[in-house]
Amino acid sequence: MSSSVGLKAITTVYSYRHPEARRVIDSVIKKGFPHGQFLRATEPTGGLDGFHDPVIDKVLNFYADDVPSMKTFSYRYPTSGSEEGIREIMTKLQYEGVQKFYVLEGEYEGYKTVGETRQMETVAVKEDVDPSSLKPGYWFISNPSARDGNIIPDDFIRRICDAGHQVFYDLAYMGSTAPHVYDLSHPNIFAAVISMSKPYGVFYDRIGFAFSRKPVSSLYGNKWFKSIFALMIADALVTQLQKGEIPAKYKPIQAEIIADINREYSLDLKPSDAFLLAYLKPEDTSHLSPSQVEMLAPFKRGNNYRLCLTRYFIERDTEAQQLLEDNACQ
Repeated sequence: MSSSVGLKAITTVYSYRHPEARRVIDSVIKKGFPHGQFLRATEPTGGLDGFHDPVIDKVLNFYADDVPSMKTFSYRYPTSGSEEGIREIMTKLQYEGVQKFYVLEGEYEGYKTVGETRQMETVAVKEDVDPSSLKPGYWFISNPSARDGNIIPDDFIRRICDAGHQVFYDLAYMGSTAPHVYDLSHPNIFAAVISMSKPYGVFYDRIGFAFSRKPVSSLYGNKWFKSIFALMIADALVTQLQKGEIPAKYKPIQAEIIADINREYSLDLKPSDAFLLAYLKPEDTSHLSPSQVEMLAPFKRGNNYRLCLTRYFIERDTEAQQLLEDNACQ
């Protein structure tokens, strides 16, 4: 993590634990920690083995308008955020003999990091690449894109699939934008993940789900090795929050934050589709001075610039400021 001199933006994307999420989490422990839920593991034996199934049903119903075809994936697993799903699906590919995969330049760096631990090469390609010019293989794609927080058109991903490639679809930023329908219906989209970290600020609660058209054997054990408390939070989030409530509130605040930054630094930042981020395209920087370009340099990803605005959201959250001053947990 780093930030540029003068700017409070962050190069790494940190989620914002906003008041709505804090209230939902508080409701889960309103009557004290739910120890009784955990005691059900033996009443009957294996009583919590299927605890995740109704939670996943609720999550899919909550996002039914966003990813209507997600229910067509035959296998689904609770995971520790989206990273566990990424990691274990790469394990499956490694076992099957896959030695490399494609990403777009500036993509989420976690793909490359995990790939290296599986002896898999990451091939970064330009956004304007013709997928049919590449040898058919596997792609890891985040949408909304971790490159700049913007939604990738369905047609682009469809062309990748139609060219014979297999696509892993990462929906980590879903729920942090205005309403959008993501088309995962193509049979060459072989797996997908959902995370609640970005839209709801629950990164450290590790709430995620993986979906696959074929079984992922290394995730089978998650019927036992899962966080019941994380799943309870997930259940509460999709039960208590309204669809689209979070981006509807925070997109206007994102616009205010960016307007303030632009007034102070004349950077001409643009609001990303995902409310946590701001971005600039290369063509937006031609009028900037050398010192402004230097200020933006740490935020460059591929050809674009991406800035995480979480600190600015926390600045505007008086309750969060009070919580930060509370030394009770230190």
